[in-house]
Amino acid sequence: MAFAVVEVVMMLYADDFLITAETKEDIEAIVPKVVDFLHVRGLELNSDKTNIVPVEQGFNFLGFHVRKFHGSCYIMPQKEKVKDFLKGIRDWLKANKQATPEMVIYHLNPILRGWGNYYKHSVSTQVFSYVDHEIWKALWKWSLRRHPNKGKRWVANRYFKTINGRKWNFAATVKDRRGEWTTISLVYLPGINIERHVKVKGAASPDDPELKHYWEQRQTRYGKTYWEKGSKLYKVAVNQNWRCPVCHEHLFNGETLNTHHLLSVAEGGTDTVDNLVHLHTSCHRHLHHRKTL
Repeated sequence: MAFAVVEVVMMLYADDFLITAETKEDIEAIVPKVVDFLHVRGLELNSDKTNIVPVEQGFNFLGFHVRKFHGSCYIMPQKEKVKDFLKGIRDWLKANKQATPEMVIYHLNPILRGWGNYYKHSVSTQVFSYVDHEIWKALWKWSLRRHPNKGKRWVANRYFKTINGRKWNFAATVKDRRGEWTTISLVYLPGINIERHVKVKGAASPDDPELKHYWEQRQTRYGKTYWEKGSKLYKVAVNQNWRCPVCHEHLFNGETLNTHHLLSVAEGGTDTVDNLVHLHTSCHRHLHHRKTL
């Protein structure tokens, strides 16, 4: 007697999941089993979000669009999510017409950097360029609306600067913590390096003590794409061997980070590499709390 072996793969994230198989018939045979599994637990499939599609047609999952094209599988930012992202930025600019340029930069930079880091592991180069250009157009309109009686050249000189040889950067001149003038600019999305995701080998688990070195290598590899190579913050991470000096865990263990001055600015500390250290946010709070005791 011969038995057919059906290879099924399931990817799960919170209440979203994806099931793949070689044929449509295999998927159709699995669906009733999934329905029964959920029913016992008082759950059911969302019919509006549940579809059976060939990979050549493509599908959306967790903000990405997955599609097989000419024999290769491409994962890219989902078009609807890109449009929603741009709409959110445009709406904010329209609602904050009187904000200063520095306020715009301080508000948008964390949003842009986070969005870019989320999608930098997919096929995003063209999308990054498109989004960056659309944001530039929105900022140009925002700048013109602020000065209806001024010419475009005057507006351009006031709000856009050439930085590192690249023109038309939305920028502002502000005083730093020491009262010295410095230039800040908007995050340049195409400048975020695309870093292909490397699949976890086998059934490797972060909880396996024998694989500690393997997971540290993966975390460091990710860390090397977090800051621009050769930048000041990158050098700070290298100096501390990619570890938090408070808890001694790897910097990129999933926690948020803060950059701390070893000698505070109030005490004359500088922003040089040897006076900075990256800490997990919780470790940063603990350090400052300890100093106040």
